[in-house]
Amino acid sequence: MKTLILFCSLCIAVCGFTQYTYTHLDVKFNLDETELKNYTYQNLRLYPVKARQSFTDSFRTVGKYMSLKEALAKGKVIITERLGGSTVNTLTIENISDDTVLVMSGEVITGGKQNRIIGKDLLLLPHSGKIDLSVYCVEAGRWENVSTGTNNFNGYFSVGSFGLRKTVDKAQDQSEVWKKVDDINKANNTSSRTKTYTAIVKSDNYNQQLKAYTDFFKNKFANEKNVIGVVVVSGNKVLGCDMFATPDLFNKNFENLLSSYVTEAIISGAPVTATAETVKAYMDKLLRSEPEQASTIKEKGKVFISNGKKMRVSSYD
Repeated sequence: MKTLILFCSLCIAVCGFTQYTYTHLDVKFNLDETELKNYTYQNLRLYPVKARQSFTDSFRTVGKYMSLKEALAKGKVIITERLGGSTVNTLTIENISDDTVLVMSGEVITGGKQNRIIGKDLLLLPHSGKIDLSVYCVEAGRWENVSTGTNNFNGYFSVGSFGLRKTVDKAQDQSEVWKKVDDINKANNTSSRTKTYTAIVKSDNYNQQLKAYTDFFKNKFANEKNVIGVVVVSGNKVLGCDMFATPDLFNKNFENLLSSYVTEAIISGAPVTATAETVKAYMDKLLRSEPEQASTIKEKGKVFISNGKKMRVSSYD
């Protein structure tokens, strides 16, 4: 009986961990002329990643989770400076609602004593109680409650640029995060007294481009079935890829993630020249086999696992 239980447990683990491959996902690399036009705007092209039926079946028990942006807007989540003494890299988060909330690494929140970017993915259960939230500062020149007069974080800014997310996920170093924020604002010709990442919106040119890109892409996949992620391309290279366990998770977070892709395209991108072969070679390392994916993620990506299932897989250039 113990052997049978162990075998079943291993089977569940394998089934939950082996789905993000070509066997279960589909990416069309050789786009026709109409598709190229449909998925490309100036410096950015997005290739949809679609779930096959086997993938959908494997993740059918995954719930419908609220995004952090929506939860903050509806007052369902409370984020504050850490109780008992504020620290740069840890906040306190509490879900006071009946909903489950997906908190993603790379999301930028505003308020408190300085704006922060979230450092780790988290599935925040209903009525979670107060728990620690890993963060990095993206506002080096402030340590006071000037925006709201409280320790609360009531503002959701965006998901940070791909380059900033990569720094957060792979470098995991506060000084490197500050340096990356400085580089982004310098490239965007923006600045602020507190050296905050959110200063990028002080540029009218950036705002105009952001709106144009967002208007083009925000409903792009609304009528396409089973899209669970996108491959992000600018210039002659792949910037990265984001994939989720279900189409619902992707759809709820896509518009938030879109600012990450667009910001990178505006600040450091170029008109798309990457070939289908270039994109396929990148995705082969992610989707050809589970061992190769694990090696690739270790080098230039991250995976969020909850309840024995990969909820989110992200990779960078």
